[in-house]
Amino acid sequence: MQYLKLDKVLTFEGEDAVSFLDSLISNEFVEGKIVPSFLLFPDGKINYWFLTEKNGQVVNIYQNKDELLNIKETLEKYKIRINCEIEIKDIDVYLKINPDTFESGFENSYTGKDLVTWNEITLNTELPTTDTIQNGLLPNETKWLLTFLNFEKGCFLGQEPVSRVNFRGRPRRKLITNETGVQEFIKI
Repeated sequence: MQYLKLDKVLTFEGEDAVSFLDSLISNEFVEGKIVPSFLLFPDGKINYWFLTEKNGQVVNIYQNKDELLNIKETLEKYKIRINCEIEIKDIDVYLKINPDTFESGFENSYTGKDLVTWNEITLNTELPTTDTIQNGLLPNETKWLLTFLNFEKGCFLGQEPVSRVNFRGRPRRKLITNETGVQEFIKI
């Protein structure tokens, strides 16, 4: 397990919060459970990765502060005639993440000294960094396709290109993080 100190959360509240986010993100919500997900561009390439949590009509997104600001700004552009408040709030909890399965949970206190950062989680789990995302990357080119994306949930932003690669072809490259912590693509 890896432990991460959380101090910010992006919160969505309102009668349209759940349906609004569900139509945009790549994974489905599981009530009371933390679920990893992508927000894709319309062409299917990864825009952001994050963790989501649904509690009733409130949805929380967890990621580092800078990414939360960018995610909020991006999602505000899609919020047309939607009854939903989007706000970054302060929190004070620890998140434990299994880097092999991405199963996550909260701890109110943590006495260990081996806290990780979002960047370390990104590199340790071979998720794309912000720089890698800017070069264009399909979820199919990561090892987390079926963990961060649910093909059964219905439509979401960028779903068609990702489905096409998954069911009709295969990616030509795969993202890896080498021993020095640098991300690179290998040809398949």
